[in-house]
Amino acid sequence: MSAPQALIEFFQKEATEYLDRLDQLMSEAGQGAEHAPDAAALLASARALRGSATMTRLEGLPDFTSTVERIATGLRDNELRWDQRLHFAVRGALAELRALVARASLWSDAEQRRCRTQSVALAAVAAGYLATSTPANSPASQVVPIARLFPDDGQPTVLQRNPNPPMTLAQRFRADIAAAADGVAREGSALSASNPGPSQLALSDGLRRTLVGLADVAESYGASSIATLATRMARAPLATNAERAGVQSLAQLLMNRELTDPQLAQQVKQVGLTWAGSPPPEPAIVPIESLLYRGHSAVARAREVRDQLARHWQRGTTAVPEAYALFEELSDLLDLAVTT
Repeated sequence: MSAPQALIEFFQKEATEYLDRLDQLMSEAGQGAEHAPDAAALLASARALRGSATMTRLEGLPDFTSTVERIATGLRDNELRWDQRLHFAVRGALAELRALVARASLWSDAEQRRCRTQSVALAAVAAGYLATSTPANSPASQVVPIARLFPDDGQPTVLQRNPNPPMTLAQRFRADIAAAADGVAREGSALSASNPGPSQLALSDGLRRTLVGLADVAESYGASSIATLATRMARAPLATNAERAGVQSLAQLLMNRELTDPQLAQQVKQVGLTWAGSPPPEPAIVPIESLLYRGHSAVARAREVRDQLARHWQRGTTAVPEAYALFEELSDLLDLAVTT
């Protein structure tokens, strides 16, 4: 799936900044276990890069950046052991990503295959570093007879489920939904700061993509209220300040990790009610004569229509149905202007 050129250019600029930061973190780090990069900073930039890549919908690229993000997560959670080979593998992956970002506007099957190959290669290297201690000290190096784990005297077995796993499903949901919301917040900010024109249309499309991505993440966890609201927002025009503020409100809410799950659910419901708004008022009944333009009133109305069309022209939205209806109305007003 191809993305608008303006969106691709925005992605390339943003992704380059994230890659510069990642390269800086890798340069500051060493190659030994005692010189691992700042895991929290590495994860923040890797997650931002993955969100930016997801926005483009370029086949293969989000998967590659997700692999980098998973490695950063593993380092933060002490699930990966840092050493020279992993250091070189990550540095090489970042170099490949930089080259792929530069070719984003020329994306083809070759780039897709390159992404998948590099992603698999990086994941294969990382898979060898799942121990958080050196092999000599790792408990996994101690051979334990399996009979000791399953005694035959009727006593409980040694193996049991960890009652306090490193990350629960609920925690994973909050982490993933916050990452998706971060992409929505960044796209919403860019749209709010943009000027009317074709680039604004591209940014609106980018915001819709991130909202759809947010809905997909929420749906995968069964969070139907968030998925439904994000989908409704993605289908809205997103042309008014109120709509954009509503999107930003939802994104900031989902990024707030301090809220409990019940608090989050309640506030998402409130955002949904606010987004729905009050029902439109019943139209007032007016005489049909007052709706007909003639003579000078037709000319005045034609000027209003002209100004509205000019705004559509500035925004690059002359092809939308509303603009077409204005063209039709302007044509009728020209005939009515000559009547008295």
